[in-house]
Amino acid sequence: MGVPPKSDSRWTDIVTGKKAYTLKFLAAKILLGRLVRSVGVDGSPGNVAKAVEELHAIYVKNADTPSAKEDLQLMFR
Repeated sequence: MGVPPKSDSRWTDIVTGKKAYTLKFLAAKILLGRLVRSVGVDGSPGNVAKAVEELHAIYVKNADTPSAKEDLQLMFR
């Protein structure tokens, strides 16, 4: 499975905390915790888009990592 495009609305659901998952990819787990808190404080469209960009980028960069693949399958099945 590849990394879904940033335009997929499920990314927004993830960074806003609407959908919560137990992630296995530690770097993304840490990043997501920070992003959800940031979006909780400032839920402006620009901040949400920035959060999606950051989370998407970490998965693109680490798409071949087994734990990242597992996370993507969990979040985008």
